[in-house]
Amino acid sequence: MECPTCGEYGDLLHATIRKTGQQVIVCSECDLLWAHPQQDIDPARASDVASFLAQAGIEPDWQELQLGARVPPPATV
Repeated sequence: MECPTCGEYGDLLHATIRKTGQQVIVCSECDLLWAHPQQDIDPARASDVASFLAQAGIEPDWQELQLGARVPPPATV
């Protein structure tokens, strides 16, 4: 799925925060993170990866994330 913020430049990926096991979605290009992957991907609900990790007391580094599969595009009806 393309990132709603940076469009065709960034892919949204499932990720797990290694130290907590929390499931998140991240953009590979603009470094935005959605902490609640079950909700709609809305730019208003995003925070940047470094700030999110720092607020959780974790080193603000992408190495703290285990990247997973690309988020599939929404189904068309």
